[in-house]
Amino acid sequence: MSEITVCNICECHGKYETALEVTEIYSNVRKFKNEKFTVWRCSNCNSLHSKEAVNLDYYYEHYPIKQHTMNYATRCAYRNRLRLLRKHGLKKEHTILDFGCGQGVFVLFLQQCGYKAFGYDPYVEKYADKKILDNTFDVVTSYETIEHVNQPSEFFGQVVCCLRQGGLMVIGTPNADKIDLSNPKKFAMELHQPYHRHILSEGALLSLGLKAGLNLIRVYHRFYFDTLCPMVNTRLLKAYVRCAGNFCDAMFEKPHYRYLLTSPQLLFYIFAGYFFPPQGQITVFFRKTPN
Repeated sequence: MSEITVCNICECHGKYETALEVTEIYSNVRKFKNEKFTVWRCSNCNSLHSKEAVNLDYYYEHYPIKQHTMNYATRCAYRNRLRLLRKHGLKKEHTILDFGCGQGVFVLFLQQCGYKAFGYDPYVEKYADKKILDNTFDVVTSYETIEHVNQPSEFFGQVVCCLRQGGLMVIGTPNADKIDLSNPKKFAMELHQPYHRHILSEGALLSLGLKAGLNLIRVYHRFYFDTLCPMVNTRLLKAYVRCAGNFCDAMFEKPHYRYLLTSPQLLFYIFAGYFFPPQGQITVFFRKTPN
């Protein structure tokens, strides 16, 4: 992998030399807390790019999300995901591919709900078989994935090939438009260095979808983790992680209840955080144009 000094998202190919913003950001993974990475904003499409060339295989060997399991918060958040999928036409007889499924927790949740769900993730052995991509599906979901890939346009082409004509495509990702590089600690979860290689602006994301032959259905600016269930909302999650050193590891470790019980702010967000949604995430629903 080479350095990223030219935007590979927009047609104008903005350059690092003419970036709107450039900031050095520490990794929010505890093992790499002393490592800094350069993030710059394209002057044309407003997307963000991680400049340094890195060995992602090495960083994924120590990825905290490997500890992700089904729990109360996961079920509440995934019910939220499923509600939106049903709203936009998902039916029990449909087949679903979760592209970039990680440990496959959402795949398992869907299967437990009676859906024909499958997963693909090149960094997880159980789901790394590319043969699954030779099939087509009624619904393809991809949450927190496109920002990890080196070529977002190629990613769109790959997932669209897995989608049947008239099928539903869902992309969830950080929104570069809402990320303030002057306050990287506030947006550590969205910036997530060095794993997030390209963070698209809303316009850039929609443009790539349209170029790939998709029709826009709906854009949501609230993260799927935002629920009315106690303790399951993005405002609380981000505040809790800040209390735990601002490392994303805290999301997958045993909860430190002393933070929750001794902080008036966290106690408030446990029940009311839903009504104070933070900026920085976007979920887009597309449909593949029928022939």
